[in-house]
Amino acid sequence: MMKGSQPTDDGNLLLSPIEKNELLINYPEANIFVKLFIGAKEYIRGEERHCLWITDSDLNIADKIEPIKQRLNNVRLSRLKSTKSSTRQLAKLPHKFGEIRFFQKPAIIVPTISSVRRDFIPIGFVDEKTVISNTAQAVYDYHPFLFAVISSTMKLLWIKAIGGKFKTDYIFSSSICYNTFPFPQISEVQKEELTQSIFRILEERENHSEKTLAQLYDPDKMPEGLREAHRLNDLAVERCYRSKPFESDEERLEYLFKLYEKMIAEEKVKNTLFEVETKAKKTKKIK
Repeated sequence: MMKGSQPTDDGNLLLSPIEKNELLINYPEANIFVKLFIGAKEYIRGEERHCLWITDSDLNIADKIEPIKQRLNNVRLSRLKSTKSSTRQLAKLPHKFGEIRFFQKPAIIVPTISSVRRDFIPIGFVDEKTVISNTAQAVYDYHPFLFAVISSTMKLLWIKAIGGKFKTDYIFSSSICYNTFPFPQISEVQKEELTQSIFRILEERENHSEKTLAQLYDPDKMPEGLREAHRLNDLAVERCYRSKPFESDEERLEYLFKLYEKMIAEEKVKNTLFEVETKAKKTKKIK
């Protein structure tokens, strides 16, 4: 899991639906540079936004399209005005995002910030043509069952316990909330069971395709079928930990922290990167 791509462009590499349509009507050849651009807000609220994604090999073509050429010049000027030397250096490459984490592969999108009111984190799949923005996390080269785990109550409890906050909302970060999450090795049968849970969730969402995820995951308005699909998903995820059902959130958290302590002890013995990263974070906090 990693944060999505950051434009650092003063808005010049981004396109509203109207701007995208106007560009493609007048310059159909610009189609190769336009990609869907989705962050947390766009994904949850169902809003549409696009971006210009230009490779080095296609830059000569892009420069011949006047509106794009002007936008790239605006990117260059905005970066040169920055107080950060690293951003000013990026002015040399105005056709590129400031931070690139796009691999032209299907991905799981996870909103970085999710409302404290929600009972579940609304995540989803995007195709290889979609650029995930820096307001969301991206998981590439994933196994589908991972969707079920990230969507679970066990995961949400972990985020509540150790994650940061933006005002009152939860912040989902890869380093703190994802890499540290204790999850056991599971069998292929269990992976298949979790994958079936995903299909139920997606099917229930599709039954209400006229609604945004913000509407579907409003706890006061959540369709009963979707809530039931998540309940079954929770049960499937929790069976990966133990056969005996958990009786409370406190019991779930206690179990997770015991598993986390065991995981850290094993990493310490192996002297693996995870343990090194944990030490580094603790040192940073002390400073």
